[in-house]
Amino acid sequence: MSWMKKLYLTYEYVQEQGLDDEDLALPFHMSKAVHLKVILNDKAELVGFERFEGKKQVPIQVTEKSSKRTGSTIAPYALHDGLQYIAKTSEKYLTTEYFSKVAEKEKGNKWKGFLSGSDEVKQKFVDAEKAKYRECFLFYEKQLSAWVEANHLQEIKIVLQYIQKGSLIEDLLEKKVFTLENNILLAGKDDPFNFTIVWAVEMGDLHSDLWNKSCIQNQWIEYQESQIKGRRQKSLCNITGELDYPTEAYPKINGNAKLVSANDDTGFTFRGRFYGDKDNGAKSELGSQAVILGNSASQKAFSVLKWLIDRQGIRNGKKGKQVILAWSSNCISDEDKILSNYYQNDDIYTSLFSEGNIDQSADLGLKAAEQLRRKFLGYKEKLAANEQISLLMVDEPSKNGGRMSLTFYQEKLRDDYFRDLEAWQDDFSWYQEYKSSWIFAAPSLERISEAVLTKTEFEDKDRKARKQLYSRLLPVIAGGESVPISYDLVQKSFQTACNPYANHRPEDGEKIREANWQRNIGVACALYKGWRARHQNPSQRRSYPMSLDTESRSRDYVFGRLLAVAEYLERTALNITNEIRATNAERYMQRFATQPYQTWKQLEENLKPYKDRLRKDYPVKVSEKSVLTNPLGFLINRENEITELVCVLDELRQSGCELNKPLEAEFLLGYHSQKMAYRNKKNAQAQQDEQDAIKTAE
Repeated sequence: MSWMKKLYLTYEYVQEQGLDDEDLALPFHMSKAVHLKVILNDKAELVGFERFEGKKQVPIQVTEKSSKRTGSTIAPYALHDGLQYIAKTSEKYLTTEYFSKVAEKEKGNKWKGFLSGSDEVKQKFVDAEKAKYRECFLFYEKQLSAWVEANHLQEIKIVLQYIQKGSLIEDLLEKKVFTLENNILLAGKDDPFNFTIVWAVEMGDLHSDLWNKSCIQNQWIEYQESQIKGRRQKSLCNITGELDYPTEAYPKINGNAKLVSANDDTGFTFRGRFYGDKDNGAKSELGSQAVILGNSASQKAFSVLKWLIDRQGIRNGKKGKQVILAWSSNCISDEDKILSNYYQNDDIYTSLFSEGNIDQSADLGLKAAEQLRRKFLGYKEKLAANEQISLLMVDEPSKNGGRMSLTFYQEKLRDDYFRDLEAWQDDFSWYQEYKSSWIFAAPSLERISEAVLTKTEFEDKDRKARKQLYSRLLPVIAGGESVPISYDLVQKSFQTACNPYANHRPEDGEKIREANWQRNIGVACALYKGWRARHQNPSQRRSYPMSLDTESRSRDYVFGRLLAVAEYLERTALNITNEIRATNAERYMQRFATQPYQTWKQLEENLKPYKDRLRKDYPVKVSEKSVLTNPLGFLINRENEITELVCVLDELRQSGCELNKPLEAEFLLGYHSQKMAYRNKKNAQAQQDEQDAIKTAE
């Protein structure tokens, strides 16, 4: 099923359920941010107003053309609109002083030219804008008059009578909604020419808001459909497969961005496998050869898409131009929002901690992993077994306006959707540090992008690199076991993890550097583990346990463990003297990854002074909460571990293994597993000490 038909069916289902939601626009309506309500009585007089705090969203009536209105296009909405359309005298308030103030705030050559122009140039600019505003009002008045004549709606007739009097701005000045200061029209600190104004009409004791009155909505839809019927012939709709009147304009989804456009007749849109000559007046015919979308079906599809994005879409950043959306066609309850929750950066981790307050000290996130599975199961049980779930990703243009692009679309049954999410967790789970605790889970998209991208790419305000990365990762997450991750991402994360100072600013301090590095290691291990699990060559597939594999004889894994032991030994010795700095193991890590055996010889030599610090047979304080009761015993244990691992490497060398060739990312799994084993042991001991203290107190 096509994505547009799925959206169309979703809209139909929502309407069947009678959902009362103003944000889901009817055909020939769109949700719009409005700023001021003007109240008229039955004599077409202004009797009241209401200023909306913030941006109140209401559904307003639109035409096909005005639904995609941008820039200098003159296309009035049906009823509610800005001053340039509904105020007959708006041109009087377009002064040089007003435009000078606007030019100081705005950017672009148009306004720079105005500020630097002579008085004559400025006046010419003002006159042109006044002519445009006059034309806007005439278009609005003519369109509204035609609607009144066709339907005889009393409320609309009252609005028409009022705007024809041309006293709107003056009435609002009298009521002190607007002020005129230094020849500039103001609404408090705001520019009223940026307002969208809506109407209400008193009919009896109460006034009614015209934007949500059902008789007005229905009659506007009928009126617009009658207008289309008079101008077009029915064609086969590519959404429904039924005859419908084709649409000639497509609405905006977010801001000025549209997902489908039909007016690109000057570029390459209609070149190729089409008949006719667009230069001989056939461009509308060429457009219909590309695709025909029925007016009703396309409006419903785009309306519900906008509604779903606003309701449960996950954006790449707070104001991100990339949106991930997962929904079921029976999408009417709040529970359906959970289908998209998984892609919400680190919120998947937040939800685990907020609900369970899991103690991660001794189990290395096993409880968190179990809770994540229960969460998936809970999500799944809320949906019927035959429920189809759709997942799509859209990218909006970086600049204002332009066309959005659909970069991913997939449909799955409920069980398949959650099975593939669980497969992503199974294959790509590794230790992830979150709020000073550790969970065993797949890294979020945000974490992966921090580990894979450069700092410049990650902090790019347009998020271009992040959008491209998310587009590559989403098919891996949603595709299940059959979709491997690209090796270049694995390699990039490995290179970043091998550099403890990657993307680090010295002013951020040692604590932040350490946290970022631990995050990068967790991501690199997860990606390599998943890459191995889904390797295209079945003979190359490997599975790795979350606990330390002391039986592994892999050269890379053993070298990783060896580096972790050296780091642990030196870090403990540094803590004894309260030294806060990177260890030699950390500083040599990049070199170790390329020349492990040779670098190990240097590291082993550098460990001597730190070993000397630990040759004590009495307790030593290593932190505010920890005392090393037997430093000498600790040293002997670490030396035994080093000896054991070096012996394994010697055996590998004797069997023909080249020890000094560059390491693969498996080295990080050995390194990180060894570090986690130490951390787990320390935390388990701390828990036991705490329990012993409680027993003693009792």
